[in-house]
Amino acid sequence: MAANWQRGVLRVMGVTNHPVTVTAVRDFTPWYRRITFSAPDFVSDLDVFPTLWLRLWVPNPARGDTYVSQRGYTLVDVRPDEGTFALDFVLHTTAGPAGDWAKQAAVGDVLEVALTPAKIALPPDTGQVLLAGDITALPAINSWLDAIPSDIPVQVVIEDGHDDTADLPRTVRNGSDAQTDWQWVAPSPERGAALADAVRASTRPMDGLYAWAAGERKLIKTLRPVLRGDLGLDRSRHFTQFYWIEGRSGG
Repeated sequence: MAANWQRGVLRVMGVTNHPVTVTAVRDFTPWYRRITFSAPDFVSDLDVFPTLWLRLWVPNPARGDTYVSQRGYTLVDVRPDEGTFALDFVLHTTAGPAGDWAKQAAVGDVLEVALTPAKIALPPDTGQVLLAGDITALPAINSWLDAIPSDIPVQVVIEDGHDDTADLPRTVRNGSDAQTDWQWVAPSPERGAALADAVRASTRPMDGLYAWAAGERKLIKTLRPVLRGDLGLDRSRHFTQFYWIEGRSGG
């Protein structure tokens, strides 16, 4: 694969690229696709934790026939015994190298991935968790639900405008959703406003609350004042991250 400046920087940092091969493609909805990859050597060394992500190098023909760009994706369905993992793709209407590749992905396709993990964990005194974002945060939210002890109540709030979300993948902790409250919020004209209002209305400040949120940049900027102001969470009690920027293709 052709080098670009990002690959050069990662190489200097000692980051290794690993070949991965597509073994399955599954559509949960027409716009939400899971692609499974085989990479036994890569998977065997993984330390799996909530929100673990990788850099996926995908073809970018707009930059040249052999040029590749990178996008970050949360690992899901990691199976060390089978040497496989999966990535979930939200197939945006906006063109971009990763989404364009995912729409055409086929069994046998070979790409490369790089791992640059930054481990995240709940504070030890956590008694309740809020997980929020848009639909691009769903894989990371599911990874949190895989890891959070089943006796800790979790509130999930997702802002999304699709009407066919019932078949999307959702982690069920210990076979029951009794301690997990899922709330889907229809967007308002101002991105993130509906999410912020829902969190403000349904989450009360309390000792031991931890909040995690990710998604589109404006959505997260709109939500942050609620986490810091209304809920009174300091930096050690919440984490937010931009995943994408509306109107801008990734990679």
